[in-house]
Amino acid sequence: MLALVKYGKGPKETELRDVPVPKIGEDDLLIEVKAAGICGSDIAYDNGDHPDHLNCPVVLGHEFSGVVSKIGANVKDWKVGDRVVSDNTGYVCGKCFACTTGQYLSCPDRKGLGYGMDGGFTDYVKITGSLLSKNPNTLFRIPEGVSFDEAAILDPICNAYKAIVQESRIMPGEDIVVFGVGPLGLFSIQIAKVMGCANIIAVGLEADGERFKTACKYGATHVIKSDIQNVTEEVDRITNGEKAAAAVDAAGVNVVLRQAIDVVRTGGEIVKIGYDKRPYEYSLDNILDRGVSIKGHFGYDYQSWKNVMRLLVLGKVDLKGMISHHIRLEDWQKGFDLVRSREAVKIIITKDEEKLSQL
Repeated sequence: MLALVKYGKGPKETELRDVPVPKIGEDDLLIEVKAAGICGSDIAYDNGDHPDHLNCPVVLGHEFSGVVSKIGANVKDWKVGDRVVSDNTGYVCGKCFACTTGQYLSCPDRKGLGYGMDGGFTDYVKITGSLLSKNPNTLFRIPEGVSFDEAAILDPICNAYKAIVQESRIMPGEDIVVFGVGPLGLFSIQIAKVMGCANIIAVGLEADGERFKTACKYGATHVIKSDIQNVTEEVDRITNGEKAAAAVDAAGVNVVLRQAIDVVRTGGEIVKIGYDKRPYEYSLDNILDRGVSIKGHFGYDYQSWKNVMRLLVLGKVDLKGMISHHIRLEDWQKGFDLVRSREAVKIIITKDEEKLSQL
């Protein structure tokens, strides 16, 4: 089968290869991939970033959904034909503090499908019985009425849900600033609207013009172009000097953290999602003087997935509108370039001829 393989940890060491269909044991499942989303992390891996996450050679693609194609003789909870989506966990130890408290994504030995183990940019993915015995909620049935495309990009909106709903103290009627208008930022805006936030302030760059339109569609009340506007002054103006109750850093670059500290009120909080491998170059004294808290955030948990799927079924969040392109796996380079150039929001890799975009 054809697969997009990251064969080395350096830049551009990614290529299409013919790989064998995974063999399953008596306790395992084989998933036929129906849709796979391109994530910013996939671009980062292709760029040579986050090499410690990778277990090369490895099939990329951690956002995917599909159908149970084959089950082992001992499998009882799943059947062939089940429509499923994975939280992209491939291995956890099951014994550490994180695992025993349900925080499986933080297991120090965790391997993620699509970077630590073979993922969804191919035809078939293996889910081991060993994993399911330790974390049975790593695989979910796709609710009726939810498409494979939507299910494939549940990962980033679950990420946003946990960041805002589960890890912040934001209350209905309070103001929030979301830095970044990529998929995570746009999903954070959707969740902030669901939470009943008052002013939802999206911060990006002038080049994000089309994405700002999407941000407003999903609930942003104001937009700030940080490369041509003073972010702190604009937030003060919008909030009448009170500043925001919370800020979400879905952008990552270190200057954003500095701006976030300046735009939250005394006792406010920052949830940091984005990465920047460079050292932070600013003083943090201001967070002491004003009692600002910074929460490091990663991923989601069972509650995130369960609740987001309920919101999706009820029509309270939108995933279809986030999908800008459908492509074949063979066109992965064009897809990656569309993400790099900010021309795409979410791209789905599919075999459905009727959905394929003209690139």
